[in-house]
Amino acid sequence: METEILNSNELYALGSGINVCCNSALESYTLASSTRLHPSEKKEQMDALQSCVSSVSSVASNHCKQEYDLMKTCLENNKRTWVQCQDLKKGLDLCLVKHKAGEL
Repeated sequence: METEILNSNELYALGSGINVCCNSALESYTLASSTRLHPSEKKEQMDALQSCVSSVSSVASNHCKQEYDLMKTCLENNKRTWVQCQDLKKGLDLCLVKHKAGEL
């Protein structure tokens, strides 16, 4: 199965949701990176994080489509004032948690 590559707007839209829903995978990857492991030595952590982000993206696209689309549009329309998207971000995050995205 090939992993879908997210663009920067999609990643920004999912950012806080990834932090919440992929906390363990993100922490493990960050720890491996901070110890300056060679990329081949942290493949397990990279794969786990990639899988979790893919899961969050899938839940957002399939179960939180309205919230996800609104968030992406808001970020696109407010490139320098993302604070205007705060309420939409909270709504998307709540939807991701409700649908047990990532590690939840």
